[in-house]
Amino acid sequence: MSGFEIYTFDAPVLRKKAKPVRRVNNTVRKQLDAMLETMREAAGVGLAAPQVGILKRMVVIDVGEGPYFLINPEIVSQSQETETKWEGCLSWPGYLGEVERPVKVCVKALDRDGREIWVEGEGLLARALCHELDHLDGVLFIDRAKSIIELQEDSFGEDQALSGVTCVFMGSPEFALPSLDQLVQAGADVRLVVTQPDRPYGRKKILTPTPVKQRALELGLEVFTPETISSPGAIERLKALEPDFIAVAAYGQKIPAQVLGLPKYACLNVHPSLLPKYRGGNPVQRQIMAGEQKSGVTIIYMSERMDAGDICLQKVLDVDPDETYGTLEQRLSVVGAEALVEAMCLVYTGSAARTPQNEEESTYAPHLKPGEELINWQASAEDIHNLVRALSPVPGAVTVFGSERTKIWRTKLLPSESYPFPADTVPGTILKAGDTMAVVRCGKGVIGVLEVQPAGKKTMPAKAFLAGRQDRETKFG
Repeated sequence: MSGFEIYTFDAPVLRKKAKPVRRVNNTVRKQLDAMLETMREAAGVGLAAPQVGILKRMVVIDVGEGPYFLINPEIVSQSQETETKWEGCLSWPGYLGEVERPVKVCVKALDRDGREIWVEGEGLLARALCHELDHLDGVLFIDRAKSIIELQEDSFGEDQALSGVTCVFMGSPEFALPSLDQLVQAGADVRLVVTQPDRPYGRKKILTPTPVKQRALELGLEVFTPETISSPGAIERLKALEPDFIAVAAYGQKIPAQVLGLPKYACLNVHPSLLPKYRGGNPVQRQIMAGEQKSGVTIIYMSERMDAGDICLQKVLDVDPDETYGTLEQRLSVVGAEALVEAMCLVYTGSAARTPQNEEESTYAPHLKPGEELINWQASAEDIHNLVRALSPVPGAVTVFGSERTKIWRTKLLPSESYPFPADTVPGTILKAGDTMAVVRCGKGVIGVLEVQPAGKKTMPAKAFLAGRQDRETKFG
């Protein structure tokens, strides 16, 4: 059974009282499975049968602890303590309501196999249980809301979207700067910025702070630079802050379970790939090297396993065939910052999805190893082009021209039929040197070399590089 259509707004079925399920059979189980599929496709955390046009007392919920299938559920106890928070509803897309709910509830129900179970919910789970059980009686969250707001398309990007939310930010390189900036602009109370310690940099080994530390100090934020985030002192300092969230963007250290469990709502990470593909420390370069035409950002709930946490939110980008590592990473950093704020809003309001990654589809993106920067002219023109742009602006794709070690910074794919060559031509041979590029034979196809940099000299056009050299050499490699 495929997914269902979700009924919205004034659909009459939403106001009708659902009937008890008399017998748990295969039909009921198929309906529950289809409800779960529908809920996840819509990025929800709960769905009641009336929302998909089925007037039966059935609910599916998943707030990150695995799905609950509840048949004929009823609340048997609830705490006197309540809390008022914003919540959304798949049947009222684009709206949030400020609703008071008990902090804890206990629900009695039948599970997917017809066995009696009790579910004790606290916080978001308690809120989801109350919300979905209301649906079974024809009650919508708007009936209980103290106030209702309509979200605009860009509402998550507006200033003060995270007003009142406390967080710790963890990041180090330039990639993390837009995320820190967006959190501050969105009104988040960034109580601490955690980054790597100052390190020696350059030929003179001058002690230099990370880009994130520099930006945090400009913003007047408190900075913490522990050698190891897993040290008892570091953990105690973070624990004392009692943050709602910990937001991570390329921090550079493995974060221990003691830290992951500290925030009230979630520890979220900005990862520049469409997980589960390209887990690891070098996703952007590896995507370009592989010739990916689609990239993106994934916001995940962090777990102890590297980049393996449940997916909260994903944003997809097209990759231009000539795009470099530098330009793609910069674009991903901006999209990642916007996605981080949106994800925090969704988690805070109880509207966030939590989708486990498919382990069978996972791939790993390791850091470059010595020798990977060397151009193999026996490879295809496409592979060489992808290597060059994946290593620009750092560290650069390397070849030799005669005895000169040379970096190639920019190339262009060319139609092979426009540049015929004898079958015995050695890969790396320069077929033609024009005003704009040098045409080079590859193991398969031809490529235009546009910009090169001889060792110890500045980047220059291929024409300038070849001037005065072609009498000595006619090939790269």
